[in-house]
Formats: sequence, C-alpha cells, structure tokens
Amino acid sequence: MPVFAIGIIIIAYFSSIKDFPVFPNDQIFEYKFYSDSAAGGNSKIIKQVITDSIIKLDFLISNKINSPYAGLNVGPKAHKSINIGQYNQLTIKLKGHEINGIGIALVTQNFIKKFDKKSQEILFYHIFKISAGINTYKISTDKFEVPDWWGEFNRIEDASTLKPELKNLYAINVSSAFTPNTGKTQSLEIYSMKFSRNNKPLITLAIALEIIFIILVFTAIYIIEKIREKNQTITITYKAIENKNIETSKSDFIDFINNNFQNNILTLDFVSSETGVNQRRITNEVQNQFGCNFKSYINRLRINESKRLLLETEHNIGEIAFKVGFNNQSHFNRVFKSEVQISPTEYRDKYKV
Repeated sequence: MPVFAIGIIIIAYFSSIKDFPVFPNDQIFEYKFYSDSAAGGNSKIIKQVITDSIIKLDFLISNKINSPYAGLNVGPKAHKSINIGQYNQLTIKLKGHEINGIGIALVTQNFIKKFDKKSQEILFYHIFKISAGINTYKISTDKFEVPDWWGEFNRIEDASTLKPELKNLYAINVSSAFTPNTGKTQSLEIYSMKFSRNNKPLITLAIALEIIFIILVFTAIYIIEKIREKNQTITITYKAIENKNIETSKSDFIDFINNNFQNNILTLDFVSSETGVNQRRITNEVQNQFGCNFKSYINRLRINESKRLLLETEHNIGEIAFKVGFNNQSHFNRVFKSEVQISPTEYRDKYKV
C-alpha cells in the first residue's frame, strides 16, 4: 500500500540520522567551567580535568545565595551557533558525588525577538535527580522549558509554553542543582554527551496511522458489500442489562494525592489514571471537601510541607522547592507568598528558633 510505503520511508530516513556527539568532540566544541560568582555567590572550583574520556569538576558549594551552583559550559568553537534541529533527545552519561540533582540549560537564538539586540538569546532549562554511580540519562528536548525568572527578565509573554528551537544552539550548560553546602568537596564527572533522535514516538504514530488506514479500508469495503446485499432485516427484541455504577471510596484518591504531592508530575490526569477515578469526580470532591480547585489543594500540601522544612532543616530554598514538588524556585516563591503572605526566607527568619 502507498501509505505503508511512505511510513516506512519516513521512519527509515529519521532512523538513519546519526548521533551528534557533544563530548568528546573538541574539534567542534570548547569546554569551560563556571561558578555562581557572577550571581553574587561564593562557590569555589577546586579542580578541573578535561581528557578525551572524562570531564571532571571538583567544587565547594557556598550558601551565600539561595541557589548556589557550579558547572560546565559547552559552546561551538568556529561558529556562533550550531544547527541540531533534527534531534529531539539529549543523552548524557555522568556521575555525581554529594550532588542531589543536575540542571541542564540549552541556550538558543531568541526566535521570539530575533531583532532585539538586548535579548538575542533564550534559555531553556531542565532539572532532574541523579542516582549513585555512573548512569546514562536520556532527556527529551520537549522537557526543556524557559524558567519564569528568565521570561520575566526578558519580558517574554507565556514563556513557559515555549519549546526549544534548536536550529541555532549557542551553548549547553551542565551544573549542580539544589545542592546544599555539606562542607565536603562535591564533584561532577561527565563521560559522554550527545544529541540523538528518539524515533519511538514516530514509529508508534506511523503504526497507529497504518492501523487506522487498514481499518478504514476494510470498513469501507464492508459497507459497500452491505449496500450491495439485499438481505432480510431481522429484528431482535431483548432486555437491556442493568448497569450499576460502583462508587470508589472518596478517600482513595485523596490518600493518593496526600502521599504523592511531592511528585512534580502530579497532575489531575495522572491522579485519575493511577486511581481509576474520573477527573470530574476528583475535581468536584476536592472542591466540596476543601473549598478549592485541584491545583490549589496540591499547592497547599506542598506549602505546608515546605513550612516544616524551612523550620526544621537547614536546606536552602531551592532544595526545599525541589523536595516538595516544584520544578523551579521562582514559581515556589510566588506560590508560597500567595499562601503565607511572606516569602520563604522571611518565614524562616521570623519563625525559626
């Protein structure tokens, strides 16, 4: 079938695209280290190593600012930007010591304000937790989002809805994220980094379209044959089976929410999928029991837990935001102040004994 052949050709084309190495690849890229000194921090880089097989950074985090960091900057040598628009996944193999999470930033051309000399770049950011030992992490480029503070500073409306346009990539930054000052030397080791194509969604879509096409063809043939036939119509009388709706306990999904509020993907759709309770019922029950919508209830749980952590632990603000389920500190600060009327820092200073 022509449609089947087209699908095979498209899949074969995208599958033939080779991975694009970022490290090791010193013919195209240069590698530099940085700390939070430009942001007023005092974190220190103790040791830095770059070989053909590893990039290693040893550093000490300082709590002088709320979200301290140290990291690696990767940028193209010969060109101001590089085109990686055909890739949809960043794969990085790394190991962290005394590090809770990693933040990766993709710096691209500002395609919203191309002719604005003051804001020629736009930053897309993604944070993820890391496990002990050497691990490989595959990150879809769709997961990278513009941080709230960047959108506000550059006056970009609806910045959170933007997705990276990778035809003009200026730089890649890899840094520690939500890492507290433990008083110990912390290290980040990178063994490889590359852009690649994840074709599983494309293959799934192609298969789904092929199945739909086949179903439509056979349905059309069936209908045509039925029209041609002149069979006697047979009427069958039957009694409908009574359909009884079995109610799920109201507390089931509430307990699920209460036990999983720190999960940053805890959406209405996710709760419905995990508990088997439809979204409308969840929304209505939350409104009836707590007098607020679903999102507000999740935020209340997170803010209550963050208040406890602010008073009972020495975690910095960014780390607390991450622990209770917020993806970035600026969003956490706004929600906290909206709920408590003061900022997290002011709350800690006022009530911590």
